[in-house]
Amino acid sequence: MATGVFSYLLFEPLDPKELSLLKDLTTAEICKVWKATSNYVRRELLEKRAVDIGIGSFAVVPAHAAAGEDGVLDVDRPVFQLNRHIQQFYKLKEPKIKIPYEIFEYPLDFQEIAESIYFRLPIVEQCIHETLLFFAETLRGKKEVDFFFSKLGILSLRGQKVIMNFFDDCVLQVDATGNMLPALLGVSLHASRAPCSTLK
Repeated sequence: MATGVFSYLLFEPLDPKELSLLKDLTTAEICKVWKATSNYVRRELLEKRAVDIGIGSFAVVPAHAAAGEDGVLDVDRPVFQLNRHIQQFYKLKEPKIKIPYEIFEYPLDFQEIAESIYFRLPIVEQCIHETLLFFAETLRGKKEVDFFFSKLGILSLRGQKVIMNFFDDCVLQVDATGNMLPALLGVSLHASRAPCSTLK
C-alpha cells in the first residue's frame, strides 16, 4: 500500500475502488479510528512532539499574542501545516505560521493507535490512508469540507485556504507558558485592559 505523500497528489478524480475499506467499515468504526488518531496526536503535542499524519503535520510552535492595549505575550500554540508538496500541487495559500524546519516531525504510530481501540493494525492504517485520500480528492476538486479531529479542532477547506481551528481547551493545554489564557481573554498579565486578543 503506497501511503507516502505523493500518493495524495491526484491528477485525476479518485477511483472509488481506492476507498474499498471505507465502504466496508461503518461510520462508527471510521469515527473510532479517527478519534483514537486525534487523541494520539494531542498526547504527542502535549509532549511538544510534532506529528506527520500523511498530508501534513501538527506541531506546537512559539508565537506572539496581542493582549490588552499594547501588550504582547509569548505563547505556545498548536498549528497544522499541509505538506509543501500538497500545498504546491493543489495551489493552496501558504499558512501564516509555519512549522520551523528544525522541528522533527514524527510519523503516526499506527500500532499504538490500533492497540488503543483493539483494532487490527492493517485496518487502522488503511482506514487513515483512505480517509486522507478522500480529503485529497476534496483538495483536487476545490470543494468545501470540514474535517473533525476529536479534542483537537476542525480542519476546513475554503477555496484555496486550509484553516485549522483548534478547540480552546486544546490551545490552553498545550501552552506551557501560562500566557495563553490572558491572551485569549485579551488582558495584560500586569493590569486589566480592554479586550483585544489576536494571535500572530
